[in-house]
Amino acid sequence: MASLGLLAFGAAVGLLSGVLGIGGGIVLVPGLMMLFNFNQREAQGTSLAVLSLPVAVAAAVIYYRNGYVHVPVMAYVAGGFIFGAFCGANLVPYVPVHVMRPAFGLLLLYVGFVFVLDIRSERPAAALPAAVATALAMLLARVMHRRLRPHALPKPPSTDTEYHI
Repeated sequence: MASLGLLAFGAAVGLLSGVLGIGGGIVLVPGLMMLFNFNQREAQGTSLAVLSLPVAVAAAVIYYRNGYVHVPVMAYVAGGFIFGAFCGANLVPYVPVHVMRPAFGLLLLYVGFVFVLDIRSERPAAALPAAVATALAMLLARVMHRRLRPHALPKPPSTDTEYHI
């Protein structure tokens, strides 16, 4: 049953990736964590393995046939991507999960606000509204998390503690 669920999830992520041109990790990493109980590192590693060459080629060939691939740009970016992914993967064991999760979430928030606010400018300052919106969303999430977090239950009685009524 888990195999069918994973297969259906993979098809949905592939469809979104092919239609929207997203790196499937935007959906794949959170989906593996929320739906299949992967931890952050397992989800990231699995995402990278899934999005390796054979999967990417299938969609890229269709985009290329339609004239949507700039081959020289792809070559330069791929070279940098290979180097960056190698360095990043070597850093993962040293980055605590409590740092990775918020960083990933903030990146998704920022990119989401850039697209929602339709920021397409040559000026770097044009991204400021998305950065401010991201910071405010992060602050709101922190406040809500602290207020909605269940309070710690008192410790159960033990022989070490004396209780008087």
